[in-house]
Amino acid sequence: MDITIGEEKIIELVSPFSADEIRERAAAKRVEAFGQLVRFMQRPKPDEIEITQSQKRYEPFWYGSARAFYKYDRRHRYQVPVAPEVQAVTVYENEHAVEKRAFALDAVEHCAEELAQELMLEPQHGHERDYKKYLAFAEQQVENLEALRAENTLVVFPEVRSSFLVGKLTQALMKTIQADTIYEQRIEVEKVILYLRPVYAFEFFWQSRDKHQVIEFDALTGEQRAEAGQIKKQLTDVLENDDLFDIGSDVVGTFVPGANIAIKLGRLAARKALK
Repeated sequence: MDITIGEEKIIELVSPFSADEIRERAAAKRVEAFGQLVRFMQRPKPDEIEITQSQKRYEPFWYGSARAFYKYDRRHRYQVPVAPEVQAVTVYENEHAVEKRAFALDAVEHCAEELAQELMLEPQHGHERDYKKYLAFAEQQVENLEALRAENTLVVFPEVRSSFLVGKLTQALMKTIQADTIYEQRIEVEKVILYLRPVYAFEFFWQSRDKHQVIEFDALTGEQRAEAGQIKKQLTDVLENDDLFDIGSDVVGTFVPGANIAIKLGRLAARKALK
């Protein structure tokens, strides 16, 4: 089995909203932030609620795509049905006996298969999750991870590394072939991408009731959700790209024993550019 690791990237998904637009949307929801029941029963005034903290952070998810190619020959005996009156059949000057209204024909089947697999994984436990709605947004490659970290901007790094994603892709595409001769058996991991999507959090303080409430704003889709309490402090040390993209022949060998690993030059060039 030959496995080729191709393109590896870190991609920032670009919000269609400016930071000011997002803040204005959040401010417009400051009363609703404490819930519909509070809104109608206690009727807080908008000027009683203020934004005390705000935060921008990047939430990651993994995306990978791969293809498998198999080419092989296998012997097969076909049972060919015939009419009741047929006693024997000659094919290419070879006579075949008829039994139970059929004759056996030995042949070699020339087979070729191509399989495709696409995966998206959440970053903490590596569970599959559908992030397709985010792939339609504008993107830009990140050359320096540290450049994303600024005042009030956090980058949440994944617990899952690229080797886990590649392992799931290759295991999904590997198959046992019943063949006499195998000519080609390879998997091309075409893309391994760590996407970073922007999320904004705003903490509201209702002074007269001494209550705090956090609204999180998905900076891509515009979706909002409320979370009780204060803004989460998700500070994480920056990882080197080689820690995130940890694929090597020694790593791949743990989930595909005996595999030959070929690393495309494009992968190495991309990794060098990201450092």
